Amino acid sequence: MKGVLLVSALAAFGVLGVTLTPIPPQLPGPETVRVPTGEIDYRPEGSFQNAGTAKTPAVQRITVPAFDIMQRQVSRGDYSECVADGACKETPRGGAGDAPQTHLNWYDAQAYAAWLSIRTGERWRLPTDLEWQRAAAEGFGEALARSDGRDPGQRMLQSYEAGVSLRGRAKLSGRDVSETNSLGLAGISDLVWEWTDGCMQYGTLDGKGRVITAAPYCAARIVGGQHRAVVIDFIRDASVGGCAAGLPPDFLGVRLVRDGAGQGAP
Repeated sequence: MKGVLLVSALAAFGVLGVTLTPIPPQLPGPETVRVPTGEIDYRPEGSFQNAGTAKTPAVQRITVPAFDIMQRQVSRGDYSECVADGACKETPRGGAGDAPQTHLNWYDAQAYAAWLSIRTGERWRLPTDLEWQRAAAEGFGEALARSDGRDPGQRMLQSYEAGVSLRGRAKLSGRDVSETNSLGLAGISDLVWEWTDGCMQYGTLDGKGRVITAAPYCAARIVGGQHRAVVIDFIRDASVGGCAAGLPPDFLGVRLVRDGAGQGAP
C-alpha cells in the first residue's frame, strides 16, 4: 500500500517522467429559466398513413413536466471554450463574443452538452421536442402544410407561404435578439433554430388521426425556431440543403436543458 502511495506521489511531481494534464477549473453553469409544468398542443412530426394514404396526425394535449433550460442560446464565446479544450469541432462561424454560435449540427450540439456537463459538474442535454415547444410558449408556430386531400403541389406551396410569413430577416447580429418571451427566454422562436433530441417518425393513424404505430427515424432531427422543421443530423447550414421538412432554417444553434436538483418540481 505504501508503495502505491509513493508511486502516486512521485508521479504527481513528475519524478517518474509522468506528465499529468492539469484539471481545468470548474465553470459556473449558464443562466437558466425554470419552465413550470404546463400543457401543449402537440402534433407528432413525420410521415404517417391511414389505409395507405398520407395523413396528418391529430393534435394531442400533453402535459410537459417542469424543467430548467438556458435563458439564452450558446454563444460563440461559450462554444470557443469547448473548441479550445479539444472537445468540440471548429465551425465556419466560430470566434469570441455574445452572438449565438451557429452552423452547428446535432453532433456538435451533443459534444458541447457532454463537455459542459464535465466542466460544470451538472448534467446538460438537448431538450425534447415537447420541452422545446413548451419553452417557446406563444412563439411556437407550425409551417408545415397539413395533409387534407389536396394536390401535393398545392400543399407544398402552402407550406412555403406559411414558412415565409413566419420568417424575418436572415441576418444575425449581437446575441440574437434581447427580447424575451412570456417565460423569460431570450431569442427563442427567432432567427436561430435550435436542435432538439426529437426524431422524425414514421407510423400509422386511425380514422381520427390518432397514432396507432410509430417508429423514430433519428437521422432526421426536429429543430425549433420561427416554426418547427426537420433537419438531417449532420447538417450545419440547412439554408443550402438538408432540411427534410419545413422551410429551411436561417441558422442552426443550441440551447440546453439542465437536469439535476429540483428536476420535476412544479
